[in-house]
Amino acid sequence: MEPTNQLPWIIFELKQQLYAISTAMVTGLSQLPPITTVPNAPPMFLGVTNSRGNVVPTLDLKKLLNIGDGKAEKEAAQKLLAQKHEGTEEYINEIERCIRNKEEFCVSNHHELLGGNFGREIKKGTGEVSGLISEVENLEKEMIEKAVAAKNDGVKLRDAQGCGKRLLKTIKEAEEKISDSSYRMVIFLSDVPGSVDACLCFVVDSIKAVDQLELIEEKSGSRCLFMSGFICGVAHNERFKGEILIADDKEIVKMVNVYNESVEEKK
Repeated sequence: MEPTNQLPWIIFELKQQLYAISTAMVTGLSQLPPITTVPNAPPMFLGVTNSRGNVVPTLDLKKLLNIGDGKAEKEAAQKLLAQKHEGTEEYINEIERCIRNKEEFCVSNHHELLGGNFGREIKKGTGEVSGLISEVENLEKEMIEKAVAAKNDGVKLRDAQGCGKRLLKTIKEAEEKISDSSYRMVIFLSDVPGSVDACLCFVVDSIKAVDQLELIEEKSGSRCLFMSGFICGVAHNERFKGEILIADDKEIVKMVNVYNESVEEKK
C-alpha cells in the first residue's frame, strides 16, 4: 500500500530511530543554524532562528515525541572519556619510564586506572559514539595486556606504548564526536501550500535520504505510538532496515500556533 502523497519523503533520524515527513510542506533543509532562546517559549521549543529574513520558531521534535535527548548519556561519556584520557597518559608515561630505566613494568592492569569499566558506565545505544567506544575498549585491553606481558622487554613495551598512543587518538576522536553538533539538521515547514516562507522548523539528528516510501500501517492501527498525535503511519524503504515512522506534517506545523499563543500571552 503506497502513501497517498506521492511526493518524495525526507527520511531522518532521531536517536537511532528513522522517521519520514512528506516534502509537501517542506520549504528547505539546512545544517543547524544559530538559535536564539525565547524566555516565554513553550518547553518543546528551543527558540527561534532566521530563515530568508523571517524569524522562525524552532521545535525540539524529541521533546514533542517524548524521546530522550541523550544529554545525560553524553555528559557521562564526556566525563569518563576525560578520565580515560588522563589514565591512559599516566599508563603510557609509566611504560616510557620503564623503557628508559630498563625496569620491569609492574603497574596493575585494573581498569579503574583508566576511568572504570567503560562498557558498564556508558550505554552502547548512543549511536554516534558506539563504534568509537568499542574501539576504545579494545585498544585499552590490548595496551594493558601487552604492557603487563612485556615486563622488562623494551621491544614489547614499545609495542604497548604505540598501542597506547593509538588509544589516546581514539579517545580524542570520541570526545570530538560527542561534542560535535555540526551534523544536526533543521527541516523548515510552511503552513501555506506552495509557499517558500517557513513558519516553523524542527531539529533532527541527521537526514538520511529523500526517497519514496511503502506504507505498511496507517494511524488507524492500534499501536500506542500513534497516541502522540504526531505519528500517522509506519513505512518501509528498501534502502534502510527496520520501520520508518511517518511524522504528521499537518499536526507538527500546527505547533506554531502553540508557540504564538504562549508568547503573546506572556508579553
